[in-house]
Amino acid sequence: MADAIKSNSLMNAHLLQRSAEIITDIFDKSRWALLLTPVFLFFQTYIFNDFDYLKWLVVLMSLDTALGFGLALIRREIDKDKFGDILLKIIVYSSCLIVGHVLENFTVSGDTIPGGNYMKVLIYVAIIIKEAISVLNNAGKISKRLVPQFILARLKDFDETGDFKNFNDPPKPKQDESK
Repeated sequence: MADAIKSNSLMNAHLLQRSAEIITDIFDKSRWALLLTPVFLFFQTYIFNDFDYLKWLVVLMSLDTALGFGLALIRREIDKDKFGDILLKIIVYSSCLIVGHVLENFTVSGDTIPGGNYMKVLIYVAIIIKEAISVLNNAGKISKRLVPQFILARLKDFDETGDFKNFNDPPKPKQDESK
């Protein structure tokens, strides 16, 4: 019986110790939550808050990076400087996303300005289309027969002009550069 009491006491001590660890862990996390909540609210209000869009952009950027890396492997042209381009792309895209958020949300005398949402959508769509074009270009370079060239031509036209000009017209034939 003495062994059972001793075993029970050890188990209770262990439970008390584990409970204290859990409470301490919760307190530490809540302290971080108290510190980070105002920062996160500031970020959402003044910097960026469209995280659903961001998920799609990250998907395309990841796919573009993977295809670009695969293409470099196939061509045996791996260059460490290209990894710096990824960081540059993140900085530029982040800046554009912040500008879009500011254009949509800034106020003058307490009123938001009409057209700000349009500008934000325009910036966001342009970035997504730019990444989609890059993904398709990389895929087309890996295998020209799997990605129809007329699709790439149409998307490049959009990329350069920001509009699908002459969308119903047949694609222009490539001019012979040897002449």
